[in-house]
Amino acid sequence: MDAPTTGGPTQGSDTAGGASAAPDEWVLVTDDPLTDYHPAFTGNGRLAARVPAAGNGFAEAPVRTQFHVAGLYTGRGGEWSRKASLPAWTTLDVSDGSGSFNDAFSSVRATGEQLVGGDWAAVTRPEAGAARGIERYRQSLDLRTGVITTEARWTSPAGRVTDVRYQVLIDRSRPHVGAVTVTVIPHWEGTLVVNDTLDDRAAARTTPARQGAGAGRIWTVTEAEGSGIVAAVVSVLDAVAAPRSPAGEGTAAQTVTVRALPGQAHTFTKYVSVVTAHDADDPHAAARAHADAAARAGYGRLADDNRRAWAREWEGDIVVRGDARLQRQVRASKFYLLTSVREDSPWSPSPAGLSSDSYNGHVFWDTETWIYPSILAQHPQIAESVLDYRVRRLDAARAYAADGGHSGARFPWESSLTGDEDTPAWAPFGRLEQHVSSDVALAFWQYWLATGDERWLRTSGLPVLSAVADFWTSRVTADAEGRCHINGVIPPDEYAEGPHDDSVYTNVAARAVLRFAARAAERLGQPADPRWTDVADRLVIPFDQAQGIHPEFTGYEGQRIKQADVVMLAYPWENPQSAEVTRADLEYYVPRTHEEGPSMTDSVHSIVYAELGDAKAAFEHTRRSVEPFLRPPFEQFAEARTGGAFTFLTGHGGFLQEFLHGYSGLRWRADRVVLAPILPDPLDGIALRRLRWRGRVFDIDIRHDGTTVRLHAGEELPVEAAGQLHHVPAGGEVRLATRTPLADR
Repeated sequence: MDAPTTGGPTQGSDTAGGASAAPDEWVLVTDDPLTDYHPAFTGNGRLAARVPAAGNGFAEAPVRTQFHVAGLYTGRGGEWSRKASLPAWTTLDVSDGSGSFNDAFSSVRATGEQLVGGDWAAVTRPEAGAARGIERYRQSLDLRTGVITTEARWTSPAGRVTDVRYQVLIDRSRPHVGAVTVTVIPHWEGTLVVNDTLDDRAAARTTPARQGAGAGRIWTVTEAEGSGIVAAVVSVLDAVAAPRSPAGEGTAAQTVTVRALPGQAHTFTKYVSVVTAHDADDPHAAARAHADAAARAGYGRLADDNRRAWAREWEGDIVVRGDARLQRQVRASKFYLLTSVREDSPWSPSPAGLSSDSYNGHVFWDTETWIYPSILAQHPQIAESVLDYRVRRLDAARAYAADGGHSGARFPWESSLTGDEDTPAWAPFGRLEQHVSSDVALAFWQYWLATGDERWLRTSGLPVLSAVADFWTSRVTADAEGRCHINGVIPPDEYAEGPHDDSVYTNVAARAVLRFAARAAERLGQPADPRWTDVADRLVIPFDQAQGIHPEFTGYEGQRIKQADVVMLAYPWENPQSAEVTRADLEYYVPRTHEEGPSMTDSVHSIVYAELGDAKAAFEHTRRSVEPFLRPPFEQFAEARTGGAFTFLTGHGGFLQEFLHGYSGLRWRADRVVLAPILPDPLDGIALRRLRWRGRVFDIDIRHDGTTVRLHAGEELPVEAAGQLHHVPAGGEVRLATRTPLADR
């Protein structure tokens, strides 16, 4: 019997069978593994797994289930480095001898364009597969804990009926540990077989060094191609004293056989550890120790510790009142960001994080511009770890600038293991999309504004800011009148391959960074290079007086653009310009933006409309920024309406900024926070929980009749709103006016 094809994504409890439970707004659920199904992934910021419809193991389609660990990159091999993926370590298959549970699921890969070099993989609407003998199916993702639960009643080819329930947990409290547990209730008598495997079909760009099984463990030690980075995966199987049989010498598999009786439940749990050479001198020994310790602790202890670790992260919640689906989308977006970052990780997320090798797992401006601001607001410790990736590669950025004949530091358009330029040679963006250095610097400046950490500013912030400022002072060209130009670049709008002179985004960003560096040096009592402010004051900022707009670059004639570019002068760069100019830029460029462009564009449009007081347009663009891009049933972003990178953290991060910085108007300052709250009519409220600024912890609760700022910890909080300065007392609150939308004035 095939699984039912009705239903689809729902809200609900992760408990199947019996009386229906009250819906749980934190749990994403589907009862259909076939129709428009895109598998979820889960992770703890260090390692992650995509979980297929079967609830464990490997599946090629509809989306390849990949298993990643931070920092596992190949060598460049004469071209560019790529993220390497591990064997499927979640496999714990169940069999009655006539077939297995995993074999009951199959699917067909949808056709789609595969661009050069594997840099971009299409994720279109998947074709329906098959789920033979599957009934009572349910799969859920609990956003509070990252646990993915899969339940079904399976009828084997021999006609035997078995209830199966899987849980996949990647422990946020233990960065190197995951666990898979399966409970099997046979409704027949005979031999039940459970297969624990590290499935090499999921591995990519690695070379197995050795594999084995014994003493209840299986293991794989592998090396990333070219780089030689070693990764070890060890699985310890707890099968309640059942005998284990290694599959064979040199094979990472073992089998457990038990006597099945009708209605008698059997539970099997595998404890897995993944360790790379970045983390230990002997990854295999370390992984074995972590897996053994997890097995001794037991699944219940891991689940409790994981729940507590996630609860600390979810103190920083975003509450959306009046739209249950939008609330789920917001929480899902935050969850997916957190699966790929953590406080103690020296790695930075790629556009798809740890979910896949989309864009080769490289780090782009996506991190600092789209992902990072949604982390900084509520998780500054994690934000610092994200920035540490750039600090560790500052010497490589200096070498890159020197190779081009410039001073200072130039960060690469695509970065991976070493911090060298890793853009494929066929793409011009690595040579010409140089604004990325300013995007990195902006993230560093934002961290200083949000935390006030002078130790960090001295050891990490100023070295990066000053190095990027030095790059721009050496990169500009002065004309006969003394004006400074930045020539021969590609702006954020990648349809404008050019190269072009005086990209307004590039120039505004460079000018801002030059001034950031001077202010940071002044704060620390260190001398600032006088060229920084001199060049900043002389940089050309193109402006069309007749149309009242900023042209995208010198010679721009109104052609279609790929994504947000000029509109980003208002946010995140806060370029000093009138509201009239901001609106003119917005109204000029929004209709010229390609509808098939990337998902994060409309998030900027929404934020800028909110800044201008147009809540109706802001909310329209909020809908546009999410609805065409989310893939069911687990609310994951694809890069574009037609597919692209998946799961696209860039889209998730931009979407969250609409709530953290758009409707709140939250902007960081060194001596206060600035708010300009506004609420679209379709919503009843937005609450931002446990925001953090310079030792303070506070909430913002936006309602139509007013906005409340509550201070939970720290000294008095200075808040500017509508040009007035308010002081929120320790443990107290202040009431502010919520702006009236333009349409209601």
